[in-house]
Amino acid sequence: MKSEIQIIEDIRKWCTHRSRDVIKGIGDDTAVIRMGNKSLLITSDMMLEGVHFDLSLITPFQLGYKFLAINISDIHAMGGVPSYFFISLGLPESTTNRFIKELYSGIIKIAERYDINIVGGDTCRSVSGLVLSGTLIGYGKRIIRRSGARVGDRIYVTGTLGDSSAGLYLLKRRRKRIYNLSSKIAEVNLMKRHLLPEPVSISESKGINAMIDISDGLLIDLWRMCDESRVGAVIYKEKIPLSEGLRKVCRKFRLDPYSYALKGGEDYVLLFTSPEESRKDAYCIGEIVKKGRYIIDEKNKKIRMRPEGYDHFRKNGV
Repeated sequence: MKSEIQIIEDIRKWCTHRSRDVIKGIGDDTAVIRMGNKSLLITSDMMLEGVHFDLSLITPFQLGYKFLAINISDIHAMGGVPSYFFISLGLPESTTNRFIKELYSGIIKIAERYDINIVGGDTCRSVSGLVLSGTLIGYGKRIIRRSGARVGDRIYVTGTLGDSSAGLYLLKRRRKRIYNLSSKIAEVNLMKRHLLPEPVSISESKGINAMIDISDGLLIDLWRMCDESRVGAVIYKEKIPLSEGLRKVCRKFRLDPYSYALKGGEDYVLLFTSPEESRKDAYCIGEIVKKGRYIIDEKNKKIRMRPEGYDHFRKNGV
């Protein structure tokens, strides 16, 4: 089977009909539709049991919270504000009312934080595990696409990378909840980053040319931005922000923190480009170039970049 990037590109080629109200269709974090003097942002995400989550590692509350959080991140990646959420559920026969109530308590918790209205959806029976499908609608004035990166732009990320995927590693290793009192603070924080992601927004979008949220990993999501913008990129390994918690855990278990930061995914921080030489709200990790995509390591060696990260259609997702 083709990669996820290739499948999406095929679908985009097939779906050519578009009305004048569609500003942006397939190929970005959200669709953008003109509604009077506003832009309507619409995103849709699915979470499948056994693919995106393991119910032995996550509580129903955490799952509901994360489910809406990943949709919020898509709206933020376009410079928008989320407003209305539709929830569709495929429920196995064994699902209890208590499970559904706890799932919704997590959704409601983050919805209230971001002033999002839950306005509808669908429910049906599933014969192959729990299925969550969400559609989030938001609004934006200045829409930021993946396709606006320009040669000379700096590349920024809004937070540390690799924490979520390292948290998943710890959860699989321990098979315990993050509330285990014997867990050390650094490990708890990494597991929390995976289970309860906090979507980031940009307070000042002026000067930002392109943006995407890091859901599948820095390398693969930067590759998507470069493809859409038809540019190259250089990132500096030593400039990639790592949390002290990630460093501690990787030292303890003899892991490479940069492998998690570059390819881990589910960080849900924002990756953007700007001609500004510095910004107080983000870390500069590289720059946009005319062609070629490279990582410069700590020895100043140029390594050819590959679109590595999570891919649904590759073995084990990578």
